[in-house]
Amino acid sequence: MTWKIFFIMWISWAWKWTLIRNLKNLNDDRFIFPLSYRSRQIRETEKNWVDSWFVTKEEFEKSIKAWEFLEYGQPYGLSDYYWTKFVDVIENWVDKWKIVIKEIEMNWLLSLEQNKPELKKYYKTIFLTVPFNVQADRIKARWVFMSDLELEKRKITAIGELEKAKNHCDYIIDTSAKAKEEVLSETLKLIKNNI
Repeated sequence: MTWKIFFIMWISWAWKWTLIRNLKNLNDDRFIFPLSYRSRQIRETEKNWVDSWFVTKEEFEKSIKAWEFLEYGQPYGLSDYYWTKFVDVIENWVDKWKIVIKEIEMNWLLSLEQNKPELKKYYKTIFLTVPFNVQADRIKARWVFMSDLELEKRKITAIGELEKAKNHCDYIIDTSAKAKEEVLSETLKLIKNNI
């Protein structure tokens, strides 16, 4: 069996975006990184069609009525949406000998398992985790102020996500004692062993 899709899940500050960026920087033609769609205004540092697909809320609503999404949501309670189209991850690449790497939220993995169990043969899942004390240290090292209440919420969320990962993810990588290069190396090894 060949798995061509690798879903990356994470708790915050477990170096998800660093891993994705390092995988992209390999410039490996076999790797495909489907973009997410966003309904917010594009920022000065972003490029449409490069960082994300930026669309209107009206376009989003049209797509949701057509059931075009693998995942979608309103992160952090904001009014803007982000989403990933099913066709961009599954249908466009599954028969083209490409390795799809896509970050998705844990709740969408659970939804995928429940609503489309027949797709499991196409994907493997990798969860990035880090103990809470290391997560808190990384937050502080980046000079990001968080109240004790916010840190406690992060801790509760991290514990819950890790428990789900133990039951639903194929691989769990603890990034706490590893250099970022080691996380990349371990991920590449998992991909190589599954293709």
